[in-house]
Amino acid sequence: MSRPARVRDDAPKREKFDFETMKAAAANKDPAIRKQAFIEYFERFTEFPSYLFDNEQKIDERLYETMQDLLKDPTTTKEMHEGILALLDRLPSKS
Repeated sequence: MSRPARVRDDAPKREKFDFETMKAAAANKDPAIRKQAFIEYFERFTEFPSYLFDNEQKIDERLYETMQDLLKDPTTTKEMHEGILALLDRLPSKS
């Protein structure tokens, strides 16, 4: 019995995920840098990370602002909207 031939994937390889770089960008004071970090994370993992911030008592202000910015952005995909709403649903309220 012969083995099936392996199909060669010519798609470019993704860079190895760098958690520390992501964490630094997601916590950046610049809202544009934070927004881009969350977009890139979502494109890679199809979810938004909440674990980068202390959300135990209430949602972190930077995380909340970034999610609101993404919700208002007309280029945010339907899948991203659903991911944002799922994230906000599982976190404590802003107040």
